[in-house]
Amino acid sequence: MMKGHFMLLPTLFVVLFLNTNFLTAQCISGNCQNGTGIFRFSGGAKYEGQFYSGKPHGAGKMDFSNGNIYNGEWRTGIREGLGKMTFRNGNQYDGEFKRGRIAGNGTMRYENGDKYVGRWENESPNGTGVYYFKTKERYEGNFKNSRFQGQGTMFYPDGAKYIGGWKDNRKDGLGKLVKPNGLTVEGSWANGELVNKTSPSSEIAVVETETAKPSNSKMEVAGMRNCGTTHCKSGQGYFDYPDGSRWIGGFKDGYPDGNGTCYYINGDRYVGNWGRNAPHGDGVMYFASGRVYGATWMNGSPVKELDAPETMPDGDEPVNVDASKKVKIWAVIVGVGRYSHMPNLKFTDDDAYQMFAFLKSPEGGALPEEQVTVLIDEAATRENILRAMRQTFGKADANDVVMMYFSGHGLEGCFLPVDFDGYNNKLRHDEVKRIFQESKAKHKLCIADACHSGTLQEGLVARGPVAVTLDKYYEAFENTDGGTALLMSSKGEELSLEDHGLRQGVFSHYLLKGLKGGADTNKDSIVTIDEIYKYVFGKVREYTGNAQTPVLSGNYDNNMPVSIKRY
Repeated sequence: MMKGHFMLLPTLFVVLFLNTNFLTAQCISGNCQNGTGIFRFSGGAKYEGQFYSGKPHGAGKMDFSNGNIYNGEWRTGIREGLGKMTFRNGNQYDGEFKRGRIAGNGTMRYENGDKYVGRWENESPNGTGVYYFKTKERYEGNFKNSRFQGQGTMFYPDGAKYIGGWKDNRKDGLGKLVKPNGLTVEGSWANGELVNKTSPSSEIAVVETETAKPSNSKMEVAGMRNCGTTHCKSGQGYFDYPDGSRWIGGFKDGYPDGNGTCYYINGDRYVGNWGRNAPHGDGVMYFASGRVYGATWMNGSPVKELDAPETMPDGDEPVNVDASKKVKIWAVIVGVGRYSHMPNLKFTDDDAYQMFAFLKSPEGGALPEEQVTVLIDEAATRENILRAMRQTFGKADANDVVMMYFSGHGLEGCFLPVDFDGYNNKLRHDEVKRIFQESKAKHKLCIADACHSGTLQEGLVARGPVAVTLDKYYEAFENTDGGTALLMSSKGEELSLEDHGLRQGVFSHYLLKGLKGGADTNKDSIVTIDEIYKYVFGKVREYTGNAQTPVLSGNYDNNMPVSIKRY
């Protein structure tokens, strides 16, 4: 969208020094030579505070003509010492200034909810400090020019943490990943990826393979033996390692051995020969970032590089259909704003969280946690999105509804995940459509607020209930013919716009407003796909001066419900 944990830290806009030539302007009141007074400069700035030899000196407040405000210590016309700077973009800095610049120890509270506490140099985080994300992650360590650089620790909301080297905001060098359950993986990282395990947690599991229990977070694999609870002397089965990784494939004398697939907890996947709880023989490693590496392996280490396919193979870990007579809604919500190779977006995470909150509300269907997967920023890699869609939509039966919502950058024919590097890891529209086609669900909806999203031509469904009762909403699904609908924020050649006044993407703003009842034109308390499309089409075109045109396509019933309106 020209909309479009990691990120470039927000840019600072700082007036570095006071041009003393302005002191010839006008003293409004008081003693502006040696004392306390109020002085207005010819450029429009106004200073109120102490003066010495005709210059701000001591304590004083400056209202700059560009909207910034400084309140603190001055020395001969320059900010020096402790002070507070409030920027017109909403950022606030409290701390030290040297020679008119932010330098020393200080705290920056960013408009987007993040906060940095630590050392500054050249008006950027440099040295040691702590960066607090509004999404609850926390980085403690070294910074260089506003980037994570050197040694540091990232603390994650689920209790996991990474301790080790960093480069340009990515894990790089030797490090240790500590899982929420206390198990650790030590090794070498490069560009955010684990490239060599020196002490893999999977090896810890070798001693306990006879008695290890499968992870409760994973479903049973239909038609296969659980070799964590049953001794599998030979043949096929699956085994869950304590760190959450899963092997599906051959067994020998009770241990994973032979050909198969290992699904790592970090999103990587290995396909090939396996032995001693690690890649052993010919195989291909599909990294979560999209990189593919084929090699002959020995005890988990590559010894000879082989040709590998260019992309991740279709399919993923088997998923059981959650069969039920009831209509269920399964949703994947993606919001990407922090890009390394595209301009950052301000409101895509808010768009995604607001969509999540809507789906959890009665108007949106009151979805339970297990039916919604949310991927924001660093979690929204290409493979994570595809995996979430396969696993979530694979649970739907023929009565159900599946929905994907994407807010982020887009190019013609694709969405851009967080790991897009300027060329690799595009999320192609045909990949998204194929997963929708594979789902058994009766109703299928894709909503995208991204530039060029109109190139995804295959039908929409804007779901989310807003009616008198949830029963009425879910019954409406049963009374329509179903199909696949794609509601895109713009035509293929257009950009999708964010708006600082709305603090959202324009399309997402009116989408949610319409789903909550604004689009219920016939006043029957059910918002249909036809009603929501006509509503957002008119509102977005009007707001953007016809610069952005929502698109609805696919094979669907016009009366497909997308939300309900509560009285």
